[in-house]
Amino acid sequence: MDFSVYHTEILSKLRPLGKPDQINPVRNVTRTQLEVLAIKVPVLREVVKAGFSFYTLPKDDVLAIWNNIWFTSPYYEVMSAALMYYDLQRKKISPELWPTLSTWHQRVENWAHCDSLGSIYSYLLAKRPDEVYRQLQAWNVSNDEWQRRLSLVSLIHHAGKKTEFLPLDKILPLVTNCITDERHYVSRAVGWLLREAAKGHRSEIRAYLEEHMARMPSVAFSYAIEHYSPEERKAIVARRRSMRAGKVS
Repeated sequence: MDFSVYHTEILSKLRPLGKPDQINPVRNVTRTQLEVLAIKVPVLREVVKAGFSFYTLPKDDVLAIWNNIWFTSPYYEVMSAALMYYDLQRKKISPELWPTLSTWHQRVENWAHCDSLGSIYSYLLAKRPDEVYRQLQAWNVSNDEWQRRLSLVSLIHHAGKKTEFLPLDKILPLVTNCITDERHYVSRAVGWLLREAAKGHRSEIRAYLEEHMARMPSVAFSYAIEHYSPEERKAIVARRRSMRAGKVS
């Protein structure tokens, strides 16, 4: 298969939609080292939904094309299009995609791609729970920042207005293993996951915070308590400060 044809097709559709004056702001937000076209996410989503010529090919061929694009394109938005194609499938995603898509972590180098891939993995986790969870456990103990973040952001997904969770005995061990990791994107993922998990397990997450908040980096802690009321946040912050000062056992 001549993959270059499809690279050319995608790039020819996307390049005119870019905003050259927004390239630096996009780089500043995403911290990507890839080439940037600066296309707004809703615009890119509409292009992906509208389709490319290869959408009429068998699913295995479509996967082969997106896989080649993911691993070889130098463009942030072209790689984002590959992610978006599968992320849009959500609960309809085929579990047969996992062996290929599980390798995509190898090229993650920015938080936006990491989180989009994590969203895809979260739906595959629902389809192949044992296999996908074992992989998340392996990434969770890696020294690689993006693998660790993936292991966390893949644990929860959103289905409409409903957030779906794994049992806490699956979530919290992975959080605990990263609880003291001070790297920015791991720490943010820890806080985000605790914040989101509290929507369905408020008392359990509050107890977990009580146990661990003294040793959490400030970034993780701030995200974790973001949805508490101002009064609750004030009390939790004061208690954490006392615990870190050794005044509370």
